Amino acid sequence: MFGISGAGYDMSTSIFSPDGRIFAAEYAKKAVEQGATSIGILVEEGVILLAEKKIQPLQEPDSVEKISMIDEHVGVATSGLMADARKLIAEARVKAQSYWLTFEEPIPAEALAEHICDIKAQFTQGGGARPYGVAMIIGAVDFDGSPRLYVTDPVGTYWGFLASIIGRGATKSGEYLQERYDRKMSLNSAIELALGSLRETSEKDLTADNVEIAKIPVKSRAFEKLSSSKIQGFLQPTKPTKDRS
Repeated sequence: MFGISGAGYDMSTSIFSPDGRIFAAEYAKKAVEQGATSIGILVEEGVILLAEKKIQPLQEPDSVEKISMIDEHVGVATSGLMADARKLIAEARVKAQSYWLTFEEPIPAEALAEHICDIKAQFTQGGGARPYGVAMIIGAVDFDGSPRLYVTDPVGTYWGFLASIIGRGATKSGEYLQERYDRKMSLNSAIELALGSLRETSEKDLTADNVEIAKIPVKSRAFEKLSSSKIQGFLQPTKPTKDRS
């Protein structure tokens, strides 16, 4: 009778349909499913984040940012509505700073994921607002030297992952990733695996302009976004992976 459209039950996040669904939350998840693909991979050497960027004709590629640094040891990759993502990224940065001032240590990745999900959940529990239409992959190396990877969904739930994909290419790229993932691989090999996964669903050729890559090595615990020249080196390798920095 009511169908996918919700037919009156999608006017507020405080209304359940007769079969127990919250349609506004499902619409937010749909926004993520239609967003550009983002990938996170955890290995023993650290964490890598990779994201595909949608570049419009005559648009400056550097003006589109899908991977952001939250703290020196934490980065996030997003998929969905970018305006919502920027708001949550700002909230995450404030939380990281306040955590340091309170406890005098860097914020653990799980504490950051929980904070972001608390904010998201608030927008699924009352009228007058809509859920955030964005999912986030949070990658970090915690103060104890352990790499961490968490994924938050639009309704305020998070999970820990060894590797994860969000966005429109999640299903097909996920199968590719699952078949080839190895926790003992190097960071460079993880980047190449993520690029291979992205190629499975990308509608365009991958270039340094439409791909973003960042890594957080265990040794340095420092977030590093790769330059265009380094990304190009992974897209068109001219020497063995072990020689690339």
